Parts: sequence; C-alpha cells; structure tokens
Amino acid sequence: TVWYAAPNAGKTLITLNRLICAIKGDSVDPHQVYYINADDTSQGLLLKVNLAEQYGFNMLAPGHRGFEPEKFLSMLHQACADGTAPGTIVILDTVKKFTDLMDKTKASSFTKVVRQFVSVGGTLLGLAHVNKKPGPTGKSVYAGTTDIKDDFDCAYVIDVVDNGRESGTRLVEFSNEKRRGTVADSVRFSYRAGNGVSYEEMLESVAIVEA
Repeated sequence: TVWYAAPNAGKTLITLNRLICAIKGDSVDPHQVYYINADDTSQGLLLKVNLAEQYGFNMLAPGHRGFEPEKFLSMLHQACADGTAPGTIVILDTVKKFTDLMDKTKASSFTKVVRQFVSVGGTLLGLAHVNKKPGPTGKSVYAGTTDIKDDFDCAYVIDVVDNGRESGTRLVEFSNEKRRGTVADSVRFSYRAGNGVSYEEMLESVAIVEA
C-alpha cells in the first residue's frame, strides 16, 4: 500500500498511531515491524526511536548502524530467500529515498522486488508525497510516474480538510486511488494540532472520524 500526502498532513503521525494501536491490540508482532525513517530531523529520529523502544518495533535510519537505502532491496531479496518475509511489516518513510519516483525504469524495478516480498507473505506500506499543485478538482495529486500506484495493491491520497487553525483539531481525508481487495473508498482522521501541542499529544489524539 502507498499513502500520498503533502508534508505535515499527518501521514507519518497516523501511520505510527495505527501501528501502535495494532501492537496494543496484539494484531501485530512488533518484532516483525521495521519502520525505516529516512526523511526526518535528528530530533524527530530521537522521538521515534523512543517510540520504537517503548512499543518494541524496529526502526532503521540511513547512516545509523550501517544501514543505507541502497541496501534495502537486497534486504527484501534476503527476506524472501531465507523465509523471514511472511508476517514481516516494512514501513518506508518516504518511498522517494529508495527509488526515483520520476524514473519509470527505476520505479518499475523497485516495485518488482516489493511484489516478490509481498507475494511470499510480507507487507509493505510506503509513504510518498503529492504534487505542490492540486488537480482541477482541488484535490491533491500523487507525485511521480504512475508505476508505484499501478504496481502496488492499494493507494490512497490524503487531503487536509480542516487545518485546525481555529478549532485546534486537524481533519484529513484518505481517498482511494487504487485497490485490490475490499477497502474503504474514503476514511477521515482527526488529531490535535497547533502551537503548544506536542508530538506525543498529537499522536495520542489521532481518531477515526465516522461518516
């Protein structure tokens, strides 16, 4: 699955909230989760390392303990070869750090390896960006070629419905752009936002907004 959103729309925040909820609900084994944080500040890395230690999932970051994005595809190949792919969950934050979204050949080669990983029981969630300019309807448009969207099983584009400047609560909507299987057409989430609200408070406040 791939989620497309503008910076600060909440894609990482909601990802981590859903992951933590799944771990708390015993529907995910945290030891089999690998959150690859390749698009963050040093302060953000430290905060998310603390979350990883608290909830037991693994976090990798470029330049730390020998990990580099160039090694990622070989790691997926290895997981497929040694039988550790089934049940393994990989979160890429963000996809552009692991392939060139504007290059059809590179993007296609990337998705072939991901498809192999998924076909033997792995799960991959990629976070990606949208174009700066919205589409004719005012909705966000995914950035890059169509290869990622076409070759992934599921794709959502996230739009900010209410930035929360007045209410203090940001509202975002996930709109489905590609599906294989039964998934929702759209889902809305809310979370606290604004000056004085810590990341931990934002994370804890994430909630699904019922239609």
